Amino acid sequence: MQLTIPPHLQSTYKLIQCAFPNGIEAQDYEPLLALLGEEMSDRNLTEVIACYLGKEYSVVLNDVYRVQSIDILKAEAVANLKNNLLSCGYQQWLEE
Repeated sequence: MQLTIPPHLQSTYKLIQCAFPNGIEAQDYEPLLALLGEEMSDRNLTEVIACYLGKEYSVVLNDVYRVQSIDILKAEAVANLKNNLLSCGYQQWLEE
């Protein structure tokens, strides 16, 4: 099955693909949702993550809501993830 990424999510997909070429590790998943969730709508974030991981939209949406609803993330994990994304064009992505 070929994935079709909507044009408005292509730069985000490429950013994630660059930062996580072998898939998103479990320890990076929630910090990634938290970090990108600060800049994206819940639905767009869910769609791009679901496409990248090949997961059901509803499962990812529940993860997005869970990450937003409880304070489970450590600032250090989010900061490390942000540094990883910076090398893949995160700053330019923010400016889009």
